[in-house]
Amino acid sequence: MRVVSRFRKKCIAGFTILCLGTAAAVSFGTPAKAAENPQTSVSNTGKEAEVSNNQTSKAELVSDPYEGTGKTSKTLQGLIESEKNIKSLKPSSVIGSDERVRISGTTSFPYRATVQLSIKYPNTSSTYGCTGFLVNPNTVVTAGHCVYSKDHGWASSITAAPGRNGSSYPYGTYSGTMFYSVKGWTESKDTNYDYGAIKLNGSPGNTVGWYGYRTTNSSSPVGLSTSVTGYPCDKTFGTMWSDTKPIRSAETYKLTYTTDTYGCQSGSPVYRNYSDTGQTAIAIHTNGGSSYNLGTRVTNDVFNNIQYWANQ
Repeated sequence: MRVVSRFRKKCIAGFTILCLGTAAAVSFGTPAKAAENPQTSVSNTGKEAEVSNNQTSKAELVSDPYEGTGKTSKTLQGLIESEKNIKSLKPSSVIGSDERVRISGTTSFPYRATVQLSIKYPNTSSTYGCTGFLVNPNTVVTAGHCVYSKDHGWASSITAAPGRNGSSYPYGTYSGTMFYSVKGWTESKDTNYDYGAIKLNGSPGNTVGWYGYRTTNSSSPVGLSTSVTGYPCDKTFGTMWSDTKPIRSAETYKLTYTTDTYGCQSGSPVYRNYSDTGQTAIAIHTNGGSSYNLGTRVTNDVFNNIQYWANQ
């Protein structure tokens, strides 16, 4: 077994980890006991890694956002043929009246770091829609069920379009080269572990920027005003919509909210503009119900897995 220390303050430009005395390590070739950990990182290539840290620590873990340059590339026009009958992987809910608003200025930050995802799986001709958000130059965080389907397994291909605005692709499109999630999702299908990531064949984050992400260990996030921004399938596909409401409840692995969402917004950032860290995600939107929607909370484990994926 090879253990690589990850206790450091500066990882990459614009990516600051405030570990505050909490050391994390990545173990490869994990023993049988570690393989049972639901937070064990897995990839579509079969690679496993257990990212460990002091789970009792209340210190906050923070990764800073980066606004990028915002310079657009040649705008690409026209919908992808396979998106004409786009499908949603999981339902989300409009709670009461629909208060979502369309984001027309998708080239402004942080919207340009929000990514529309078109997903293909083996043994089906359907194309599925999801949302994700950049966390470094080439890593998109999303829901676990967007990279690994209960019915079809790992995605066969994912196309990512940062800041897409209907038929306009101001920053072009990128292909996913590696997909990540954790065993709690891929093996147990437990929604508490429904999160993952996509590595891209380019580095759009250098231009569009990326969201920060952080834990909420030191004080409850209940009552904090947060936004959920993404690409719902009940609107013209490829258009970005957002709603902002307070966090309703904070469970160990989930945050709940009455923020309006819909299918294909799975993987959207649940974020707020913190005074000290800027546009920062505290959860990853996953699914909904009749009275509230839910997101996978950025816990210490989630944070360290995202950090590990970002550095691959």
